[in-house]
Amino acid sequence: MESIYELWGKRNPEWEKRYQTSIMDVFTDYGKGVNQYQDVRGKIFGAGYEIYILAFFIGLYYNQTKPLVEDKAKRKVLGQAIMYWGNVENRLGRNSYAKIREYIFAALVAKTDIDWIALDKGDITPRSVVDQLIDKMEQYANFGFDYIQEKLEDDPNHFFKESAFLRVFTSFLTKETEDDDSDDAPDSLDDEPDSLDNDESDLQDDEKFVSSDDSLEKEQNDETLIDEESLRAEAEKPWDEDDLERLQMYFEHEMEVSSIAERLHKSIYSVQYQLSQLGLIDMPLNVIVKNTSLGGNVINASGEIVYSDEAPLKVLHDKIYRFNKKSVCLAVKDIKRDNGKWVKGDKMLVAYAESALYTKLSDSNFIDSIEDFKEGSTREENIIKVKGVWYDYYGDVLGPNK
Repeated sequence: MESIYELWGKRNPEWEKRYQTSIMDVFTDYGKGVNQYQDVRGKIFGAGYEIYILAFFIGLYYNQTKPLVEDKAKRKVLGQAIMYWGNVENRLGRNSYAKIREYIFAALVAKTDIDWIALDKGDITPRSVVDQLIDKMEQYANFGFDYIQEKLEDDPNHFFKESAFLRVFTSFLTKETEDDDSDDAPDSLDDEPDSLDNDESDLQDDEKFVSSDDSLEKEQNDETLIDEESLRAEAEKPWDEDDLERLQMYFEHEMEVSSIAERLHKSIYSVQYQLSQLGLIDMPLNVIVKNTSLGGNVINASGEIVYSDEAPLKVLHDKIYRFNKKSVCLAVKDIKRDNGKWVKGDKMLVAYAESALYTKLSDSNFIDSIEDFKEGSTREENIIKVKGVWYDYYGDVLGPNK
């Protein structure tokens, strides 16, 4: 009777096809051709399973998994069973490293919730156990692929730097500050500067006002106007229970925000913020967005540039989005306030150069083609509308029922 290890070794794990061009073709001999990531660089790895192993260990050491896409048509296998991984590698005198299969298996056994007693009693089959191990393996690797791909989105040369992959793993050996570790986390990958020194004289006419609340205009005309950053800092200070109760009572009686602020001796910003925290209103942005030839700017009520970016910005549904079109992809992120500062937020959508969406965007003024953006319950459910057509998170055209 074959052992679980032997049965596992006969399997050929799956991975998502979307990593073919961006990772497999770039780093391995799996597939042929040159793309925007690879150019004329030499391949780092031989068989496709080598980069798969790295992706697996990235997911393992981050202790993060990511389920594969449900559509089987968007998956593929490596073409070589696990039992053969590392057995033969003749590139540049490299040695066999078959022992690594045992390390992977041991890690999967430790990390997978398997009822070994039930297996011993015959209540579950060896095949079902192997299915669980492979599923866990695929999810770890899928997270790792996503990590690698996002690094390449920001810098196509990132993993061609000396010891780049080695540094990923050595970072786990020395437990430095959490901030240092979070810099490598896949959802905050931008190494781009948060601000640029742009001259306001370069601002173009394609501005869009986010909020035109009459009460805000009154504050703007006040000689004692407090700039937006100070107002927001004030707004985030906690209120006592008595003021919160009075706030809710006034709001329920449909009192104007400006009147509530006067009654409670608070700023309009502070009232708006507390109402938003109670889920009674959406907090107005109270800023404008202007794009220049150098990128996008967020400008507060006092005319101060509080955030600048090399990518153009756009306001949709009272939220600021950053649309960064590079030679390899279109990446969408939100712009939000964090600890009193405007910063780039989470990745919302990535459409690679081969996607249907990317090919619809012109090189110049592409931001004008973007008509809408809607967020789903997960980022993979986010959709974007360009020139009358809706596209999914990966840049594929949505069906008529979406």
